Amino acid sequence: MKTFLQLSFLTILFAFCIENVNAQCTVSNIVIQNVRVIGGTPTSCTAKFDMTFNIQDNSGNKFIFMHVWLQNNYPNYFQCVNGQTTRNGSIPAPVLSDLDNSLNIGLNNDGAGIVALTAYPADASVPMALIDSSSKIILPDGSANITLYGVLVTAPVACGTPVVIVADVWSTQANAAQRAHCVNCGIMYSSGYINVNGSVNCSTLTYTGLVTNNTTIVLNGYYRVFADVNGDGYFTPFTDTLIQSNTNYTVGASSSTIITGTVPVANINQNVFVVFTQTTGAASGASRVILFPSGECAVLPVTLRTFIATRINPSQVVLKWETATEINNQGFQLQRNTYNNTWVPVSFIPSLATGGNSSSGLSYSFNDINSNKGISQYRIKQVDLDGKAKFSQIRAVRGDGQKGKIIVYPNPSSTGNVNIVFEDKEGARDITLINMNGQTVKQWKGITNNTLRIENLGKGMYTLKILMQETGIQSVEKIIIL
Repeated sequence: MKTFLQLSFLTILFAFCIENVNAQCTVSNIVIQNVRVIGGTPTSCTAKFDMTFNIQDNSGNKFIFMHVWLQNNYPNYFQCVNGQTTRNGSIPAPVLSDLDNSLNIGLNNDGAGIVALTAYPADASVPMALIDSSSKIILPDGSANITLYGVLVTAPVACGTPVVIVADVWSTQANAAQRAHCVNCGIMYSSGYINVNGSVNCSTLTYTGLVTNNTTIVLNGYYRVFADVNGDGYFTPFTDTLIQSNTNYTVGASSSTIITGTVPVANINQNVFVVFTQTTGAASGASRVILFPSGECAVLPVTLRTFIATRINPSQVVLKWETATEINNQGFQLQRNTYNNTWVPVSFIPSLATGGNSSSGLSYSFNDINSNKGISQYRIKQVDLDGKAKFSQIRAVRGDGQKGKIIVYPNPSSTGNVNIVFEDKEGARDITLINMNGQTVKQWKGITNNTLRIENLGKGMYTLKILMQETGIQSVEKIIIL
């Protein structure tokens, strides 16, 4: 098997992203990270990595392909200029003779999920990269975020060798994937030119990193900093928060420089991702992303383990919640909203912890007199001894006589906005919204709140599928937008 390019990016996470305007198949925020070295020789390196990228979710992207080369092996099959092909019309899919020394990834995107191809439709003799698993999430803007886990690669260079890698990405709506209908090409990223190590000091709310130049020329560039807000250790630009925009850096030949900056209070205890883009040298225009881990400083004052709201009769709702730990906790203000967009205090329940501190679980319960015939929402405002407060997730209950497990209102809707109330049970839900053409419009994974609001839907009929992760039970509701 002809091995290809790719990985001397083995020792560090990194990324590249492109900004094109083709509405059908713009690919952006391509991130390669979690690189694991499997083995190596003086002339080769084998590793696994995870990759994520965003692409428009439409029928024009039935199949998606990536071909990756070391820079001096790049054939420029698509005659790339500024990230777009200059070949006119529908382009024949590249075959083995066009893909010499390349890494090849193929994806079947013809459905709600994403499936890695083990054979290349245009030429069965083209070897395909092995991939452990894949996932697809529909983002709020309607595009798809696709993640590939455990992509196996062998590069014909020793681990750690400075390399520039060039990739072409194309998609097709043809059933046999014989033609390229949309192309992004000449995408570059680098490895081995610089080493970066850093961390976040949560007590001073600063990050500091050491950037080392492995080459004999001066390297210039800029970097951006993002907070890992969901703590998953994966850089996802649509989720993680930008906390510092483009900042220039210069590092001398075979030397090092220090970068530093501040972290907002809101991002305390969060790791940060630093995205470096070089503007000089052989890797000019290429990017990579580095994780700076954070120390743990402020312990959360209260860890809320559960919160349940249940109607037990036409005039009473029972609220129950449990805490795992409490530190300096004054107590809990219970609040109710009966859909007039006003949260009303119901009662204040003092902390059961001695002095507001407890390292063991505590249980609370409150009966609310509530005869509302419609939907009632509840939340908890947890208040510290110093007056600081934070809110829990929202729970919803039905009025007496509303017996359905799932309530959709208003339905039909004349505004394009609807509210969903799930049955009053805890658990994670996977939710998919499908239009009249059978296309997935939006997806939500692992929803634990029992309410969901969907906004800005176009006129038509939609199908809402709800899958309980724990039981596998699926429910289906129809939504009509007038």
